[in-house]
Amino acid sequence: MTNRQILIYGANGYTGKLFAKHLIAKGIKPILAARSAKVEQTGKELNCDTRIFSTDDATEHLHDIDFLVNLAGPFSATQDGLIKGCINSKTHYLDIAGEFAEMENAFKYDLDARESGIVILPAAGFGVAPTDVAAKMACSKISNPNQLTIAYATVGGASRGTLKTVLKDIQKTGHILKDGQYEMARPAQSEIDVTVYEKKFKAVYNPWRADLFTAHLSTGINSIETYSEFPGFVVNMMKGKLIWLKNLLINRLINFLPEGPSDSQLKKGKTYIKALAKNDNNEVASVEIKGPEAYRFTVMSIEKLIDLIAEYKGEKGYLTPSMLGTEWLKGIEGVEIK
Repeated sequence: MTNRQILIYGANGYTGKLFAKHLIAKGIKPILAARSAKVEQTGKELNCDTRIFSTDDATEHLHDIDFLVNLAGPFSATQDGLIKGCINSKTHYLDIAGEFAEMENAFKYDLDARESGIVILPAAGFGVAPTDVAAKMACSKISNPNQLTIAYATVGGASRGTLKTVLKDIQKTGHILKDGQYEMARPAQSEIDVTVYEKKFKAVYNPWRADLFTAHLSTGINSIETYSEFPGFVVNMMKGKLIWLKNLLINRLINFLPEGPSDSQLKKGKTYIKALAKNDNNEVASVEIKGPEAYRFTVMSIEKLIDLIAEYKGEKGYLTPSMLGTEWLKGIEGVEIK
């Protein structure tokens, strides 16, 4: 990996800095990039080269880059320009987008990416990569699976950017996949009880999840439901209650929170995932994953996927994490699977 030139776009953010430090600890010096000149200070702190450019000007800044890792959310605002730049410069593209619309948007570049000989993988972080692998593994355990349920929970903090993204669209409708058709679904329209290893939690329906798109591509399953654990006040807002709190949180209170999880939270945090596959014979197969804190999981997942893409000999274009295999997840520190 040390011979690969990696550019982190959005290196000023919490996840960007965390990923840069992760690579540096392994002897890899990424190039740090952002829209703002503030990235120069981050570059000085981490002793890394920097580049400043808007997403629309990406092509001219990527000619010597092997992998662009986009950590600049919201991804709806950064994907298009950066993916086009990667296609033009023949640079592999990864990001950590986690919503259905972002997966669908990136997929429209599949053919262009194939022709350019690059991989587009817009689901490289905790938000999608391990759930995609869990879905693939669960479906491989029974014959002709046709229903899939995916749920996850996290223990630990969240970055300000993540919280703002969640709250901004808290009442927005999303999707459910039924018999191969995407239907409209409301946030928290249903809930389930989930047990993953020692953790028991209630998860509510999350209609924005990227898994509704990626797991469908990865497994071919035509009926998929996605659930997430949220704090009680968030669930209430998803159901249309306490909406007065939304703008207060976004505009004022979140800015007083730390940039992201503390070192202690990074060490102590946990993630829990369950994928449940069913078929018409009433056979059920499940996969449970217990992993490290979500942000640590994300940076280790990106690193693994870069390695896999570098070695990948198959057809390029839009890929999901499990299209690169499932064994790689077992190699991430702190991951347990059953």
